[in-house]
Amino acid sequence: MKIKRKASMVVLSAALVLGGSVALAPTASAVGTSACRFNSPDVTFTVDTSGARFRAGPGKGHRAIGTLYRGDSFRYFCRTRVFAKSWSYGKLTKRTTSGLHAGTRGWVYSKYLDY
Repeated sequence: MKIKRKASMVVLSAALVLGGSVALAPTASAVGTSACRFNSPDVTFTVDTSGARFRAGPGKGHRAIGTLYRGDSFRYFCRTRVFAKSWSYGKLTKRTTSGLHAGTRGWVYSKYLDY
């Protein structure tokens, strides 16, 4: 009985810790343009691959908001550095294939975008 109680407490503690860290993860608007180095308003790209992660911040360490697929439309605002190996920040111009709503803001790896 003591082992079950301790195991339950460990699971509950882990759930609270993990849940707390998810709740504190930055949103796309929290990171927003603060990571940008190059701005270029009013440019629309299409996604050139299937399965590109749309993220809350620039880099794989940020939470994935959803997935973008070939042909999804992305309005580019800025990027982290020169185009090669950069992350682009912007918003979705229409509902995506995976169901993300138009106007959702976030980051995508720039090599997955086509002008």
